[in-house]
Amino acid sequence: MKILIVSDSHGTNGPLRTVIMRENPDMLIHLGDTEYSLSEIAGWAGSPKTPCVFVRGNCDIPSHGRESARDVAVFDLKGHRIYCTHGHRQRVNYGLLTLSLSAQEQNCDICMFGHTHVPYDSYGDAISAFDRFYDTGNPSGPRILNPGSVSLPRGGSKRGYMIMEMEEDGRYEVYYRTVD
Repeated sequence: MKILIVSDSHGTNGPLRTVIMRENPDMLIHLGDTEYSLSEIAGWAGSPKTPCVFVRGNCDIPSHGRESARDVAVFDLKGHRIYCTHGHRQRVNYGLLTLSLSAQEQNCDICMFGHTHVPYDSYGDAISAFDRFYDTGNPSGPRILNPGSVSLPRGGSKRGYMIMEMEEDGRYEVYYRTVD
């Protein structure tokens, strides 16, 4: 299964549409700040055949189709529990501990966020004191992913996105790719 993970398109939809057409995903996850019609983006991806998950970013308002976006989406997929959010409510600009704890409270082993416009992929940087103290059996916390921005990159990154290739047995690989 090929999952396209994008964030922060901010209404600049040429790059987003290009990536969707290029990758032809089996599932689309948009981590907020679309500032565009979710139904149109879902249509590009091939919805309803292609499942789409949208979360609301700090620049998204409940209009133009964005009313179906949630602040947080949690779902199960091939033995994994996945936590998706934009990240502004978890204050990801100040660190990832709150984000990691939020995902762990939902028993998630994969956590995805946007907001910073900077790509990120790590297990160990968000180890929580909660895990160490209570020996939850997950000493590194969830795998935390941020695809950066498909339209407006920051921090020296390029316009980018992530592809998650997931096997039927739940094994998966994550690849960061650039738009250009």
